[in-house]
Amino acid sequence: MPLTPYLVSFPLPDKPTQNLLFATKTGALVLLPEETFAALQRGEVAAGDHDALVEMGFWVKDQEEEQQQLLQYLDEVNRLNPGLTVAVILGMECNFACRYCYEGAQKGQQAMTGDTANQLVAYLKERFKPGMKKLHFDFYGGETLLYKKRIIDLARQLKPFVEERGGVFSFNLVTNGSLLTPQVVEDLNPLGLDGVKVTVDGPPDLHNYFRPFKSGEGSFDVIVKNLAAISSMTNIRLGGNYTSDNYRHFITVLDLLAERGVKPESIELVNFNPVMKVNDKIAMNEYSGGCAGLHEPWLIEAEPFIREEIFRRGYPLAEPGPSPCAVEVDDAFTVHYDGSLYKCAVLIGHEQYKIGDVENGVNSEKGLQNHSIGHWQREEKCRQCRYLPLCFGGCRYMAYQRDGHMGNVDCKKEFLDATMETTLLQELKYRYGQG
Repeated sequence: MPLTPYLVSFPLPDKPTQNLLFATKTGALVLLPEETFAALQRGEVAAGDHDALVEMGFWVKDQEEEQQQLLQYLDEVNRLNPGLTVAVILGMECNFACRYCYEGAQKGQQAMTGDTANQLVAYLKERFKPGMKKLHFDFYGGETLLYKKRIIDLARQLKPFVEERGGVFSFNLVTNGSLLTPQVVEDLNPLGLDGVKVTVDGPPDLHNYFRPFKSGEGSFDVIVKNLAAISSMTNIRLGGNYTSDNYRHFITVLDLLAERGVKPESIELVNFNPVMKVNDKIAMNEYSGGCAGLHEPWLIEAEPFIREEIFRRGYPLAEPGPSPCAVEVDDAFTVHYDGSLYKCAVLIGHEQYKIGDVENGVNSEKGLQNHSIGHWQREEKCRQCRYLPLCFGGCRYMAYQRDGHMGNVDCKKEFLDATMETTLLQELKYRYGQG
């Protein structure tokens, strides 16, 4: 039996007799003596280690068979998926004037009507087949909490239906945090609120520059006050968007949050990302910065720096592991305020990527024809790449912004080659307390 082809391995810099192994297909991380790793490379394994190495995904029957199985990986994910994950764009009104707003020219007074909401409920009741275990919403705006009544209405109609079938109903709010008061959380918790994602773009000077109220006033103090007030009431997922100019100062926001009562134990997950460069007219805004892909050299320094500083302050980060694009997950989709269906929230308004609507369902003729489903399976460089489980062809929207279509993979290999060792050493040190 050989080692998996989806393997990252290297000796520890300060302990070269120890090798760190990472299985990209399973996300497993293991530290082995040099002689044990050498034996594995020869196809030898101690009897007591065999089952554990197989279970973690390091030891496989056949490398070619493993590669073939990975080509069917997402089919298996879809087969085993226990429920529906639905992003709902409730409306396009917002009380912020963010410089890099990804909704751009789409923002305005438009909102989901009662009739569309009722059609959505009927559509989801039809799609929530017997045996499904979960219906989960991610509510978006504009500013999501400008549509609190609609959230309550949808939850009150769907929660009893799902629970009567033995399933679990839950939802997250993707909100700017300005309206996120304890009363709001108290009202929504009984209806299935699972958590909130709030974006804070660095310390006050940076955040207030990028994410002011429409009036021009800064929003930092309001958001942080709200986060502190609700920190014991629901799960908080902290987002943020940095640039090549500010990422070294950006991270000090965590110190300010801790000082104001939003401590590491109050946060379920931190996910800071670079501002994305947007090129299409629908999402156009006045901001001309941002990155067009992971190939930009500054990100090779910025991303490990950001992770290190988050870890060092004790805030939680997601573990590296398989990450398929939502486009390829059958039971994940987005509903726009007008009832139109898309595969991802960032595609709203791009008519060529509309796949149907809640009244008529998915358009079987048009459907996903231009979403390049499985394009990574047809790319030799993807099939042979050890990082394939971490990427699966990358972000379709990033490819669209770069190329004007989704036909080309958004390759992450160069970036991962440059950053993976640092990432895994951080995991070993901070998550597992070694090194």
